[in-house]
Amino acid sequence: MLTVVCLKWGTAFPAASVTVLYNAVRRHLDIPFRFTCFTDDPSGLAPGIEARPIADIGLPPERWRSGCWPKLTIFKPGILGGADLAVYCDLDIVIQAPLAPFLERAAAMGGLHIIREWHKSIFHFLPLWFRPNRGGQSAFFVWRPSEQKHIFETFAADPETAYRIDGNDQRYITRVAMNLHYWPDGWCVSFRRTCLWSRPFNFLFSVRRPRDAKLVVFHGIPRPWDLVLEGNQRWGTKWKFGFGPVGWVKDYWERGLGAPTADRGAPGSHPLAGPRP
Repeated sequence: MLTVVCLKWGTAFPAASVTVLYNAVRRHLDIPFRFTCFTDDPSGLAPGIEARPIADIGLPPERWRSGCWPKLTIFKPGILGGADLAVYCDLDIVIQAPLAPFLERAAAMGGLHIIREWHKSIFHFLPLWFRPNRGGQSAFFVWRPSEQKHIFETFAADPETAYRIDGNDQRYITRVAMNLHYWPDGWCVSFRRTCLWSRPFNFLFSVRRPRDAKLVVFHGIPRPWDLVLEGNQRWGTKWKFGFGPVGWVKDYWERGLGAPTADRGAPGSHPLAGPRP
């Protein structure tokens, strides 16, 4: 059985983001799957989403937001039942294409398949073989749970070493995963690196949609739900920002909520209050 997994804790991510992700997976998978959200607050989740508590591994409060270490709980032996293959998704990704190529590649090759971390500098514009390897980016990965139990077990036995050497979950996963593979270049792109122009060019050119990418990852600021509000609200960072809704992100979000196009709410209303399917 295929299991698709996400995590939600605290208040940074709304329940609506889980619903949007769940419905995107439903649109882009044509095989049976179980969708599990590990969370400290299951309220507001759509029917069809299995809500389960996040496993307690003794993380101190400062480690929940610094390093995203709770993500490692999904590798705990037995936590995904009898899943043959598992897919992890962050809540701030946009799925643009069928997920079958990801699953087929992981099933055929084995190991753990993860996004290769992007570059902030000029290296981003160089051919892949010239770019330094910054390790994995853990917004989306696929693995066989039976092959990667040691990811959790090694961390649980000595978390202080992981904190000291790696600093965050994705560097740790990159270091200890068995048979690590990166997705082909271009399958998963960064919204900030690929779609946004830096100041002052963002005043001249609109947000780009990477139509050839299968996934768009909104790591950091902005989040997808920042780009769906009516009006002319500013979103983004000091150097990479925009104003008002972005059409293709807004359409993705509203489709995920099941909101009809003609009922988008009054200007300035917040879409997180939209109807659930």
